[in-house]
Amino acid sequence: MRGQDVHALKDLNIEIHEGEIFGYLGPNGSGKTTTIKMLLGLIFPTNGIIEILGNRSISSAAVKKDIGYLPEGAYYPDFLRGEEILSYYGKLYGLRGADLKRRINETLEMVGMQHARRRLLRGYSKGMRQRIGLAQALISDPRILILDEPTTGLDPIARKEIRDILLRLRAQGKTLFISSHELLEVEMMSDRVGILFNGVLQTIGSMEELLIKREMTVDVDGLTDEVATSLTERGVSIEDRTGARAQLRVGGSLSIFDVIELCKEKALQIHSVTPRRETLEELFVRVVGAAEAARS
Repeated sequence: MRGQDVHALKDLNIEIHEGEIFGYLGPNGSGKTTTIKMLLGLIFPTNGIIEILGNRSISSAAVKKDIGYLPEGAYYPDFLRGEEILSYYGKLYGLRGADLKRRINETLEMVGMQHARRRLLRGYSKGMRQRIGLAQALISDPRILILDEPTTGLDPIARKEIRDILLRLRAQGKTLFISSHELLEVEMMSDRVGILFNGVLQTIGSMEELLIKREMTVDVDGLTDEVATSLTERGVSIEDRTGARAQLRVGGSLSIFDVIELCKEKALQIHSVTPRRETLEELFVRVVGAAEAARS
């Protein structure tokens, strides 16, 4: 039985701006990994071109030195030490002697792993392994970083530490292309995002361009169960309630002025009124849902 040809990507056209963090999103099987393989020069498009850093071809060895890559679930031998991993990858990039030692020291310092440089990898936590993986992606001092799921599976503290490192790298002028399912992390870091579905880029832009400002929230005090029931019956959503404190979400047929009047009527103390915009997760579900509906 013959295999079926699959068009992994269709008419993909993306321009990544120098010095930005670009979040590349999509469900499993949407074509994200294929895109990364093409950016790394591992596979080539059947049509079109890929240009890196202006009009330089991805097939150039000099261009590849300007690209650092952190794969998802990168595996490194447990019997090696952190600095040995970096030495190995540095030599692949042609670094030797004093230059190699300098880059090892710089990258370990950059990712906060100087203290564990001589420790065997089998003694590393998952967060430490991710840091050493990021260090190997940085060993050649690349201008572009391609990161596949850099924070997935990490605890909240480790995620924040990796996020802070990535933001510092952007501040240094590096360009980051991040493929991830961790939408909150992407939302907090990215300058722009693109959402891919079924090989087609569905939308691309900055958070300000893509996320809809659509609701208001009101923080109140003095909420009782009786008042909460009354507000709910009127169409007000109650969230993040802690005792008498709560956040009211304004939506549906009620205006913000209606809710403020209701709060006054119920003798609730209003602490703040804040516009709420759509989250990246809500945007993702909306865009992918519309694409699925159009396909079916």
